[in-house]
Amino acid sequence: MYPGLRKMEYAVRGKVVIAADQISDNLASGKSYPFDHIVYTNIGNPQSVGQQPLTWPRQVLALVDLPDAVGIQHPDILRLFPADAVARAKEIKEGLGGHGSGAYSHSKGCRAFRRDIAAFLQDRDGGLPAEPEDIFMTNGASAGINMMLNALVADSSCGVMIPIPQYPIYSATIDLLGGQKVGYYLNEANGWELNMEELERSLQEATEQGIKVNAFVLINPGNPSGTVLSRTNLQDIVRFCAKHNLVLLADEVYQENVYDENAEFVSCKRAAHQVGLLEDDGIELVSFHSISKGVFGECGRRGGYMELVGFNADVKDELYKLASANLCATVSGQIMTSLMVRGPDQGDVSYESHQAEKKAIFESLRRRSKIVSDGLNNIPGISCQTATGSMYCFPSVEMPKGALPAAEKMGVSPDTLYCMSLLERTGLCVVPASGFGQREGRYGFRTTFLPSEDEMARAVEQIREHYHEFCEMYA
Repeated sequence: MYPGLRKMEYAVRGKVVIAADQISDNLASGKSYPFDHIVYTNIGNPQSVGQQPLTWPRQVLALVDLPDAVGIQHPDILRLFPADAVARAKEIKEGLGGHGSGAYSHSKGCRAFRRDIAAFLQDRDGGLPAEPEDIFMTNGASAGINMMLNALVADSSCGVMIPIPQYPIYSATIDLLGGQKVGYYLNEANGWELNMEELERSLQEATEQGIKVNAFVLINPGNPSGTVLSRTNLQDIVRFCAKHNLVLLADEVYQENVYDENAEFVSCKRAAHQVGLLEDDGIELVSFHSISKGVFGECGRRGGYMELVGFNADVKDELYKLASANLCATVSGQIMTSLMVRGPDQGDVSYESHQAEKKAIFESLRRRSKIVSDGLNNIPGISCQTATGSMYCFPSVEMPKGALPAAEKMGVSPDTLYCMSLLERTGLCVVPASGFGQREGRYGFRTTFLPSEDEMARAVEQIREHYHEFCEMYA
């Protein structure tokens, strides 16, 4: 077996989650626990924990999937579906060349959908041009990330700078490819911000070790940190990447999930423009987006895209070859991506209801972010930075002195011991912070706040009660 496969780890579906699945099976077969169901807060999978899909996109997708005779050409179709959904489905079918959703598309994605994405990007970034040919539609952001890391990690001397903590798809994929992880620490005490001294330290140390660093990963809004970086921070980062000739991989899948009224999402592309790097062709940048997050939560559709900025034609041709080897992204995911970036027009029959559904989801997420981050921060021994964005909190947990030798004896990290205990006593499935990376001596966990507001309020109280018991047990 390839050694890189043995080395890679993916914590959000790791040891604790495997145990949770087993307990869920045991509950279904009648085994007794102190709880009646598992609350999965280990992964950003909104519809699995109760979020309802948005109506209009599902109506359009259903019409595209249906054969014409029972769909867009049915004589009573306008009694069954709103006119704007029917019109958009017809437009999508035309864009797909009349083949429907069951045929392969262009390997970059259907051109009509890439035009929609380019228009969205141009509007988002204040008029900065975006070209459909620079956009690759992918099976979620993950496939785009995988594609770029495959292109960048040429051999075992290649390094990629990744944040600590980070979403483990980066560490797992770099390990799988045999590359070098070059960690840079986020500043927890300052709301998980970056500072340039830390970036320079990390790069210099890696270079002195003979690692050829060629890429830099940024996750904004942050996963697992839940922070939204400032415009100034982003401008510093793009300058750093340009200065050191690093390809910037900008994971921006939570760009719609900004809850703090004093924070704003600024894309790395816009930050690069603001400091003059786009005009000077001074940076190579890839940004990623997905239908899995935001308010769509369509994780199972596997839709997303990446935009290439500043790459020469030869590189883009090589990436197209790589995309072609995978034929195309799933077409239903492509359709949903188009519907995410271009909803019903103002004045259309579905516009108001679509906006209302999105707002209701967003406002509930905002309330849940406060319920969880404030609630955890009010537990003595647990410290949690306010979640200003994304879908996660990443608290630190003070471990009682007996927990460390107990964990060592069991061959697990102290926060894995804690998370397993929390699962077995309460049914809450969170992820040990060690799976995301953290400073030595820090322990904690990552939790989503995606289950209902009532469920998350109960979860905070369960964490409070369990932590008291855990500290007594390992005093």
